[in-house]
Amino acid sequence: MKQLSILFRGTLGFPFPVSGAFALCLLLLASCGGDDSSDEGYAAIESASFTFDETTPANNAVRVIANTGWQVFWTPESAAVRVEPVSGSGNGVFYVRDMPKGASVQVGVRAASGKTSGKPVTVTRAADAVGVTLSVAPGNLDFNPAGENRITVTSNAAWQASCPDAALKFSPASGTGDGVITVSDVPAGKRCVLTVTAGTGSDAKSETVEIVRRADVQDDPFFTLDFGDGAGGVWADGNQEWKTQTGAGASTVSYEVYNMRINNDNFGSAGKYAGASGKAYAKLFYDPAKTYFTIAHIALPVAETDYTLSFGAIFEAGDMTLAISADGKSWKPLTYTAAPTYNTWTLTRVGFTLKEPVGELYIRFSPTGTERAYGLNFDDIRLSAGGGGQQVDLGTTVAGYRWAELPATPADMTHKKIHTFWASTVTSKQYLRNYTYCYDTRRHSPLWIAHPQHACYQEGGWTRPATDPWAQDPNMTVGEQAVMWPIDGRAKSLVSDTPEGPYQWQRGHLLASSYRGCGDKNNPAEINKQTFLACNISAQRMDNSKAFQTLWAAAERRFTDQYVCADTLYCVSGAYFADENTRAYDYSWISGDVRCSPVGYSKECIVPTHYYKLLLRTRSGNLRKPIQECSAGELKAVGFWFENADVIKGSTAPTLGAEFMVSVEEIEKITGFTFFPDVPAEVKRQCVPSDWGF
Repeated sequence: MKQLSILFRGTLGFPFPVSGAFALCLLLLASCGGDDSSDEGYAAIESASFTFDETTPANNAVRVIANTGWQVFWTPESAAVRVEPVSGSGNGVFYVRDMPKGASVQVGVRAASGKTSGKPVTVTRAADAVGVTLSVAPGNLDFNPAGENRITVTSNAAWQASCPDAALKFSPASGTGDGVITVSDVPAGKRCVLTVTAGTGSDAKSETVEIVRRADVQDDPFFTLDFGDGAGGVWADGNQEWKTQTGAGASTVSYEVYNMRINNDNFGSAGKYAGASGKAYAKLFYDPAKTYFTIAHIALPVAETDYTLSFGAIFEAGDMTLAISADGKSWKPLTYTAAPTYNTWTLTRVGFTLKEPVGELYIRFSPTGTERAYGLNFDDIRLSAGGGGQQVDLGTTVAGYRWAELPATPADMTHKKIHTFWASTVTSKQYLRNYTYCYDTRRHSPLWIAHPQHACYQEGGWTRPATDPWAQDPNMTVGEQAVMWPIDGRAKSLVSDTPEGPYQWQRGHLLASSYRGCGDKNNPAEINKQTFLACNISAQRMDNSKAFQTLWAAAERRFTDQYVCADTLYCVSGAYFADENTRAYDYSWISGDVRCSPVGYSKECIVPTHYYKLLLRTRSGNLRKPIQECSAGELKAVGFWFENADVIKGSTAPTLGAEFMVSVEEIEKITGFTFFPDVPAEVKRQCVPSDWGF
């Protein structure tokens, strides 16, 4: 047991030996970020149960009596409760800042040892006064002639449904309480708005449903390209035979192509899907920095907004980004489903609906960076009017502007990968960029994560998935990234070997899970699941009650609580390596005082010495114009710099404040990256604590 005693003294700071059973308890606490304490430590609630005060926050204080560190907890754990601070040491006070209306929760404290003393207090919050209630779903209905086309009404009152367009056929037109409206007919290509009103007079509430029936896909596409029947094995940019475009929109078409070959062999599309030309086909290679194929200037029908794009492909959707544009500068991605497995020719159809008609369309195929043995092959591109589907706004108000949060691409990309993830928001279903990463494939750690922050990203609430969906980033090989997702059914961590024994590092999010709405915790939204990809996870100090985790968590809460605005907040979270002295091994776990890992998987990873966060936004928060069009006086920016340590500035429990703030320019000098490259230099020199509430 001597070695086990040494392990705990080294990793948790206990000054005394421990017995076997108690050592197991301490090991469990260590894996969950528990604080160090003796068995004699206590922490208990002194305050009595109370009702949440909506108007006077000071009345929501809870007093704690303790002689050790303590951590706030509540029951049920799933309740959306926010307290401040979440931990402390000795006698103190915390405040219940927010909790669900119409609910009661038990709030208590645990001592650092994990024990609870005394009873929790009950905090009750009154529900809103109940008037007329009305909920209608879905908010948008794509009419399917072969489907049920049902609209669910949930109400506590009598209601009526109406539409000014008599072409919309539905029933019933009224009801009381919960009910279902069935839409029986909408003319093809028609959009109608159904209004449901519950109650009468000043208490009445109304909800609308936009009902759309897509126009039938036209049999005569106005653009086709089958790559002809010319010579194979030729580079596309030096050959003209493959330019076989036809259709009413093809006369003005031109192409932009790099690193694409035209093949004409037995591996083409012939007989692999309905309508396959079976002649020459295109092959793109996997390097995203040097490979693309763009069809430019496809003339579109006047006033048409519904379209269907189809093509044959052997690649999976994650291998290729498909995007469209109205001007070749501002691009919007399309969600599509390609081959079910790589190297299987499949006909893909993509329906999309433009928010406003445009005169011409650009289509771009660009690899995501996934290496494939036989290339990324496609054939038979067809664009037709009709169909429609995912909503796309091709407005070009900010054409030519880069994303304001995106750092400049490093001059040296050796051992670096950059990629952007896109996903839909939980409620409004906006398809938006989620985040962009720069990953170090030698150190096996993200260098930075750049992401926009706005209220729409947190639709679906703060809830964390019931089971953390750790996963491999599909854009990198297993050897390029730190393995912390389940391979044999169990997710494991990064563990360092130290003279005192092994130390487990926390799988730390750079972009917090809570920054991206989860929705149903048992079936989390993709926008949240993407935060659990390895590219967003870095080795951080484990103890949640010590310095680094205290500061990191405080910064994450403060940014969303105080800095998100009507204009977008632009953020960069990054890792810095002052040295490479601390090394860990991925896909590992601790057994006793030994680090364990599966044969053939665990590899050396470098642990960051520091982490930082950068912020940029408009001062007013409501200018409603691009960052690039703002003057220096209309913008504010700042950085926060933290050591990856349990003790920072002499404290295990520091308070987030001005002493941790630095300018963006200073962090640029330290890291060598260029952040917020489109804003004036004087903005990046700012470090004014009062601008950020300090």
